[in-house]
Amino acid sequence: MTYDKLEKQRDTASSIAGEDYLPLTELEDDDQSWENVQKRSRLGRRTNAWAKTASRYGWLTNMALVLVNMTLSFLLLREFRQENSSSTMQVGSDFTGTGPDFPTKIVKFNADESFVPKNSSKFFSADVTARWNTMMPANAGWDSVTTDTFFTTTMTHQLHCVFMMTRIYSTLLTDNRNSLPEDYHSHYLHCVDYLRQGIMCSADLTMEPHGPEDADDNGPLDGSWNGHHVCKDYGHVIPYLEEQIYRGIRQVLPIDD
Repeated sequence: MTYDKLEKQRDTASSIAGEDYLPLTELEDDDQSWENVQKRSRLGRRTNAWAKTASRYGWLTNMALVLVNMTLSFLLLREFRQENSSSTMQVGSDFTGTGPDFPTKIVKFNADESFVPKNSSKFFSADVTARWNTMMPANAGWDSVTTDTFFTTTMTHQLHCVFMMTRIYSTLLTDNRNSLPEDYHSHYLHCVDYLRQGIMCSADLTMEPHGPEDADDNGPLDGSWNGHHVCKDYGHVIPYLEEQIYRGIRQVLPIDD
C-alpha cells in the first residue's frame, strides 16, 4: 500500500470519528447545562412543597395573626380606659369610684388661734377640743369593740394626726407629761409619715405670693395665707360622712383618741 493511500484512510477515519465524538469543551458545557436544569428542577419541587404546606396550614397562620391583633387591641383599649378613668376621678375620692363628686370652692387660708392658741397650756382645755370637733362629723367615735374589718376615713385620720401632734408638742413644751399617750413617740412619727404622703397625694399647687405686707404671725414674706385654694366644699363633705356613719358603712374615730 502506498503512502498516499494510507494518508487518505487516516483522514477518512478522523472524519468518521468527528461525527461520533464532540470535543471535550463542548461536553463540559453540556454537563453544566444539565446540572443547571437539575438544580432548577429541585428548586421548583421545593417551592411547590412550601406552597402546598403554606396552603395546608395557611388558616393556622391567619388565626395566629388575628389572635395577636386582638390581644394588642385589648391591651391598648385597657390602657386607654385606665388612663381615662384615672384622669376623671376626683382627687381625694375613693379608688373604687363610690361616693359623689363634691362641688369645689375657692378658699383663702387664714390664721385661727382658736385651734392653736399661742399659750400651749390652753391646748388641753375643753374649749379647744370642742373647736377641733367642729371639723368632725356627728357621732364620731368607736361604735363597738370588734375584731371584724371596719373602715375609717383618710381626712378625719389626718385631722386626728394634726391634733395629736399638737397635743404631744404642747405636752412636752409645758412639761405636762401626765397628758402624754403611752405610744406618743411612735404615734408622732406615724403621723408625720402619714401626713407627708397625704400632702403628696393631694399635691395642692396653689401659688402663694410673698410680699412685705404679709401677715406677721411668721414674719414678713412668709406668704402662708396669701394663696387661694381650690377645695372640696366642706359643707358637703360633713353631711356625706354623717350619712355614711348612720348607715354603718364607715366609722370616724374621735379626734382626740
